[in-house]
Amino acid sequence: MKLPSIPYLLDVFTQVLRRFPLVMLSATVGVVAAIMLIDNEISDKEKVLPKLLMTASLGLPLLISAAVASEKWRLEQWKKWLPTLAAVLGLAIYFFTLDFPDNEPGVNTMIRYAGLSLFAHLLVAYLPYLDATPVEDFWEYNKRLFGNFVVGVFYSGVIFAGLAIAILAVDNLFDLRINEKIYGHLFVLVGGIFNTAFFLANFPVKYEGIAEAGSPYNAAIKNLSKFILIPIVGIYFLILYAYSFKILATWNLPKGWVSSLVLGFSIAGIFTYLLNYLLVKFDNNKLVTGYRKWFFFVLLPMVGLLFVGIGKRINDYGITEERFVVATAGIWLLLMSLYFIFSKKDNIKFIPISLSVFALLTVLGPLNAFRLAGKSQMGVLKNLLEKNGMLADGQAVPAKDSLTTQDAESIRSILYYMREHGHLEKVRAWFPSIMDTTDLADWNTVENMVQLLKVDYGNVPSLNCGFYFQQGLNTEIVGYERLWHVQAYTNSPLPQGQSGFVISQDSSALEYIENGEKLEKVDLQKQLEMLMGKYACYGNAIATEDAVFEVTGTGHDFKLVLQDAAFLRKERPKITNWSGLVLVGPRTSQ
Repeated sequence: MKLPSIPYLLDVFTQVLRRFPLVMLSATVGVVAAIMLIDNEISDKEKVLPKLLMTASLGLPLLISAAVASEKWRLEQWKKWLPTLAAVLGLAIYFFTLDFPDNEPGVNTMIRYAGLSLFAHLLVAYLPYLDATPVEDFWEYNKRLFGNFVVGVFYSGVIFAGLAIAILAVDNLFDLRINEKIYGHLFVLVGGIFNTAFFLANFPVKYEGIAEAGSPYNAAIKNLSKFILIPIVGIYFLILYAYSFKILATWNLPKGWVSSLVLGFSIAGIFTYLLNYLLVKFDNNKLVTGYRKWFFFVLLPMVGLLFVGIGKRINDYGITEERFVVATAGIWLLLMSLYFIFSKKDNIKFIPISLSVFALLTVLGPLNAFRLAGKSQMGVLKNLLEKNGMLADGQAVPAKDSLTTQDAESIRSILYYMREHGHLEKVRAWFPSIMDTTDLADWNTVENMVQLLKVDYGNVPSLNCGFYFQQGLNTEIVGYERLWHVQAYTNSPLPQGQSGFVISQDSSALEYIENGEKLEKVDLQKQLEMLMGKYACYGNAIATEDAVFEVTGTGHDFKLVLQDAAFLRKERPKITNWSGLVLVGPRTSQ
């Protein structure tokens, strides 16, 4: 194998510059901005440089799409620049509308960037095939792009690792004390310039008639699809269906994070479906044909599980940007499943095209995630305030004594959420004395709201409570036969067949167990209620006389010497842990 010469590499790089000049310019701008951010060279780096970096990275796929459009439809003279001008105009609008509330990208800024970036990358994948070009060409084109990307990342990683090790060796051998920022510079240069140039140098030069006459699958891709991806998707399938059967058996709603698992299953499954799409023509393996035929049938019930999971979260806590994205992804997956189940064409172009439309509408449409999330959280907050009599004449007023800890926590968390996601403007009318005089991006704005409403941690009693006794104690042991040192915690059973004390299932008492058999229940409610009436939670140590508590059971007498206890203050206190000494003797009273 002959290594390419320097003149050859320069010629390839020159061709890349001629074919994709603005793409390489965008990559260069991004690299310079990233290096300056690493070096902290200018005072306004918090705003200008991150904006340049984000705009430049978004510009890479958009400007590639513009060049592809000109080539695909053979635009000539001034017309060939129209797609590029449209892309540059879009990037300029994006740059000047970027919002950095804390001198850094906020959550909503990053969500919008992710949506636009997904749209732009998908545009590269399908733009040349919006016409009637055969789906085989579309598949081959994207196979080459994917392979190009994987090889480029591998080469970039090897080059970076090799050069970084060389710099490290020279630095240590010659004691040069090289600034460690050079490794960041190297990573950015290799990833931004070399990787981009390599990808573009191998970019397809034509878009029609590129499908191979024989099998387009080499051994690596075939094995990846058959023996790695399909089994992985199968594991996801088994986990999710087993969890679904558990839900049906226990009749409990699914946990919120099940949505993430369904999305992971869907992404892996659809990618495998795309890679496997043409394999059925060249491999009659039952696993391959069965996957192609039944995947979307299998996916459809999982979409229902996703809707139940995310629906529960939205019903309990309202819409947020993240939940909206998950719900939108569920709608897209439902559309995908129904299309491939009922369509006779099974045109895989539909997958990236529809996903890009959903991504764009999620972050820019009239019913985008940010607008609906802000409106929803405002509604949840309004309901909480009205429920607790904290809205009067259109303005927020302090909480009353009847406010529960849970409602206080919800009000506080919603206010912090609205500030972080830029929604505080929606509640300006409720807090005129605060919001007309402070910056909405300032954390003190929310702190002032919390103080005004009296829902800060200092004003709301905690559910958690505890007492302790640390002094030495002499106590009468006459009449007792056994002494136990007890350290009992919630959901911590004794090993099978052993003896001791555990916290009861209802968290109200200690249970006395002998050789694995439950003998007695030692109720502690009276002691806890007495302590709550006399002492502050987690205050000073309790008095000696209150540390000792006697309980008469059905067959035994107990003397408990408290060392420390923690519990939740409910109508009946729920013990979370109890430590101390327990003396046990036969019952003497009738």
